[in-house]
Amino acid sequence: MLKIALVCLLLASVSSGQSSTPSSPSADPAARLPVTRVILYKNGVGYFEHAGHVRGSQDVNVDFTTAQLNDVLKSLTVLDLGKGRITGVSYNSAAPLERRLGSLHLPVGENPTTAQFLDALRGARLEVRNGSESASGRLLSVEERDVAGKGEQKITLTQISVVSDGGDVRIFDLTPSTSVHVAEREVNDEVGKYLGLVASTRDQDVRRMTISTAGDGERNLLVSYISEVPVWKSTYRIVIPSDGKPLLQGWAIVDNTVGEDWRDVEFVAGGGRSAVVRAGTFAAVLHAASSGRAAGECDAYAANA
Repeated sequence: MLKIALVCLLLASVSSGQSSTPSSPSADPAARLPVTRVILYKNGVGYFEHAGHVRGSQDVNVDFTTAQLNDVLKSLTVLDLGKGRITGVSYNSAAPLERRLGSLHLPVGENPTTAQFLDALRGARLEVRNGSESASGRLLSVEERDVAGKGEQKITLTQISVVSDGGDVRIFDLTPSTSVHVAEREVNDEVGKYLGLVASTRDQDVRRMTISTAGDGERNLLVSYISEVPVWKSTYRIVIPSDGKPLLQGWAIVDNTVGEDWRDVEFVAGGGRSAVVRAGTFAAVLHAASSGRAAGECDAYAANA
């Protein structure tokens, strides 16, 4: 009887375009959570695990596409394996940027100039420095003023007015050497949210899920979910040497459609066909408002329905 040695290899046909360099928790307060385990089934369903460490009350990020997020929201499991707890899971919306910006307490559009951005901060406490001069107080106004240049040329200057706690009004020309520092934490938070929303438009179809944790010390975090994936394929080839045993080589061809490269991943290509039910949970659902019928009319409608 002919003996054949079987060798199974994995061929990943598509890898993520993102950098595989891990981010340092100290450099980024929201750390990445790498993929550690993947199980793919023949009916186009994949099971994924992300695992890593968190320290203290730390946030971690996992990126998905809009299509993947529907599956993730139905099957997501998040476990803090230490003595901490999960305080929340959030993700960026698919609503247009203009609508999302409208939810902020900062009246700034998508492409503001420096003057327009500062004008949106009117009333906020600022610290302004220009050379040897400095002042702190609340921003009163942002104005443009024409001054005489060479010959008949006019130069437009942007000026900001700051009212100090003592009631003094200081005026500064907004030049490249002018430094403006926002001294209010709440306003700084709003500015950070605004910049985060603007930055999210660079990847139109990427939905970043942020998992918030609370606890003390370093702990292990485990995230698992299922997602629709391309069906994995298998190919085989046989090598017959002039002497010795023939070698049968099998390849599993898979597509990496998650938001990062697979490195040091435990991988299983299964032949099972798990039951699949398709349902959308990512898109917002608004309940239709009442038409304002009287109670009797509603009861009659329900009785005749």
